[in-house]
Amino acid sequence: MKKRLFNFLVAALAILMGGYSCSNGEVDLCHVEQFTKAKPVWAEGREKEKNLTLSFREIVDASFVGSAYIRIAASCNYRLTVNGEFVSHGPCVAAHDFYRIDCLDLEPYMKWGKNIIAIEVAGYNDDNYYLLNQPSFLQAEVELNGDVVAATGEQFKAYELGQRKQDVREFSFQRPYVEHYILSPDYRAWMMDAEWTPQVEPQKLVEQSAKTLIARHVDYPDYTIHQAQKMENGVYKYKSNSTGFIGAKLTVEEKAKIRFAFDELLSDDGHVNGSRFGCYCYLTYELEPGEYTLEAYEPNTGQYVEMYVDQGKATLHDIYMRDYCGNFQKAQFACDNENLNRLFEVARETLRQNALDIFMDCPSRERAGWLCDSYFTSRVAFDMAGDTKIEKNFLENFLLPEKHKYIMDGMLPMCYPSDHPNENFIPSWAMFYVLELEEYLHRTGDQALVDKAKKRVYDLVRFFEPYYNEDGLLESLPKWVFVEWSAANDFVQDVNYPNNMIFAEMLDVVDRLYGDKALAEKADKMREEIIRQSFNGEFFIDNAIRNKRTGKLELTDNITETCQYYAFHFNTVSPKSHPELWAKLRDKFGPVRKTNNEFPQVHPANAFIGNYLRLELLSREKLSAQILSECIDEYMIMAERTGTLWENMTPHASCNHGFASHIAHVLKRDVAGIYDVAPVEKKIYLRFIDSGLKQCKVSFPVGEDKIALEWSAENGTFDVRASIPEGYTCEVIPTSSKVNISME
Repeated sequence: MKKRLFNFLVAALAILMGGYSCSNGEVDLCHVEQFTKAKPVWAEGREKEKNLTLSFREIVDASFVGSAYIRIAASCNYRLTVNGEFVSHGPCVAAHDFYRIDCLDLEPYMKWGKNIIAIEVAGYNDDNYYLLNQPSFLQAEVELNGDVVAATGEQFKAYELGQRKQDVREFSFQRPYVEHYILSPDYRAWMMDAEWTPQVEPQKLVEQSAKTLIARHVDYPDYTIHQAQKMENGVYKYKSNSTGFIGAKLTVEEKAKIRFAFDELLSDDGHVNGSRFGCYCYLTYELEPGEYTLEAYEPNTGQYVEMYVDQGKATLHDIYMRDYCGNFQKAQFACDNENLNRLFEVARETLRQNALDIFMDCPSRERAGWLCDSYFTSRVAFDMAGDTKIEKNFLENFLLPEKHKYIMDGMLPMCYPSDHPNENFIPSWAMFYVLELEEYLHRTGDQALVDKAKKRVYDLVRFFEPYYNEDGLLESLPKWVFVEWSAANDFVQDVNYPNNMIFAEMLDVVDRLYGDKALAEKADKMREEIIRQSFNGEFFIDNAIRNKRTGKLELTDNITETCQYYAFHFNTVSPKSHPELWAKLRDKFGPVRKTNNEFPQVHPANAFIGNYLRLELLSREKLSAQILSECIDEYMIMAERTGTLWENMTPHASCNHGFASHIAHVLKRDVAGIYDVAPVEKKIYLRFIDSGLKQCKVSFPVGEDKIALEWSAENGTFDVRASIPEGYTCEVIPTSSKVNISME
């Protein structure tokens, strides 16, 4: 603190004495998100080489440090240190051929005299669902006291130190290469020692093609370090499932080859199986004798870490995690049910690990952003952050390229930014983009982005036109026709009614966004036809098959629980129009099926997305008590086992899935009573329903302000104290409960 205050005073004195200023003549103690001198560079002829890591280094001599910033853009991952101290990992991801600039404050890390700016940059050049396969480059410049003192293309040398093994396997189908290192105890000297003498010649750096650079827009990550606790069998355990950079302190007594296995769960024998769900969750090190503090370069996810010594001798002293997560600490939730309080915190933890610069579906096996998942996650991020910074980046990425590589014209990628050379996509996930766009507009009033999306939306509408059959329904959709992770995915051809249900809703949304009544009329006709064909008088049937001999469409007998939820959620039917079906779903499905499955012919739903649609339907019908009961029945096991929420109802895949954080949105809406925040209208909608709880106290951010709510309930009467942002009004939605509200 004293150092920073002294530096500030020195800088202020320099200004008063006519010191540094920015190029327009105005004194600038801040940074700008654009380059002034730096050029994109990489080792000559190696920009498309797979899994090449270069170590960039420059020494900046500072007689005083008033302000210091670095601007960085890269096609792949980088790690920045100053004088050996970790500063940042990046970059913020963007669409094909676009690169976001990170701008970082270096003043806390700088000292008088020589400062070593070290940037490790990985060039993967690999098709995956994490980072785009684009030629490698680094563009960086350091600004000290208002002047650029080091820039790629003019300064910075780069070395191929050979510390990270290049010829290794991929982490997973969805992620590039695993980490395998060959190190000696002084492996960090290049980033810490100003007098370091390299054992290899610097690479010849050449300027790469000019890059289209855009602003980061989103906040920087949370890098909090937390320790793991050693268990009796030698396995280390974090407090909960965690995402970030796994660190270890150890002593190597004899030259050793070791592996750190990490996973979200323990195997049946109480140890860590790094191959549990199709990934290779191991960090491998070949180490000379000596003392080491090791920290992974790539962010990974796990609750447990175990060291295996394959050769030699090594003693492990400590395991830690440097978080690589979003910041969502402003929201507060407390009620008189500790299980619900725990679920809220678990949902927050799930969100922060999955919402960094886009909405990931999971931070473990892939890290790119999936549509549909984002439809749910975006709501929670708005609740927890009070803004839509991440969502705007996420939606914008789909709009930036003139054309999406590999997939059919008019379609949107299912997962982005990522590469799909197999030409695969999920047709209905593109429909979810349109649905989310409408909710984004409600959260922001950002008509400019909606207008920018119009062409893509209508391209999508036209994409589906060749798939209309004689009944006006979509038939034989291409590629990966997806409903959810259950038997519903076995019944997707030829006419899949859940996909038609969401498509009809998409057409209605296009009408509401752009004023297209013809599409709304088409949606109405589709719904009528879906009901006529699919509803058998008791349940909706999932699909119909075209008889190749007769050419006729024949209804199957395939029925899934999720198909029923699609029908209600996407407004094909309502509890009013189909009361008997709704009563069955309400009373005979959900967790009760575990003990009393009255309809074995109806295939059960899974977490993604059927059971979450179920919670939405219960909320529409104001069944808060049932929501709370079912959340505890279904999700507390996840809270207890991993401290994050899962992709499925069982832990056989990812146990840390972004969409699942939607539980926090449910608790805010259906327990706390904050039904909706409408920034455009400057209005807070409250809804209080007797759920059996006696008291609740919450606070949620709204922009730079917040809404705070505290209530107690007895005999169906709520006594509420509320504080809302200045300029907002409050409306209480009528329910059967009596509400006494006082505004503060």
